[in-house]
Amino acid sequence: MDILTDKKVKTRKTHVCHGCVTSYPPKTEMRYVTSIDGGEFQSAYCCQTCDEVIEKTYDYIDLQNGIGFGDVKDFDIPFWQGVHLKYQNETQ
Repeated sequence: MDILTDKKVKTRKTHVCHGCVTSYPPKTEMRYVTSIDGGEFQSAYCCQTCDEVIEKTYDYIDLQNGIGFGDVKDFDIPFWQGVHLKYQNETQ
């Protein structure tokens, strides 16, 4: 898998996070990633929570095969919920 784009964006419309399968409204800060794997183009949005969870916990996982839809939250639900709560408190 080759990463083509990897940047933080403020969304213009509603997007579903690839890591936790949660829908986020417009004007949400998310990570936008595009890649090509075996000739197939893919793109995904990732919320701040999943972005932080990946950064803190995925050091030892080979991401060459990518991350499945919803895998970030399912990997460690209590840890994901703790990080998510932090971001919810920041937006209130």
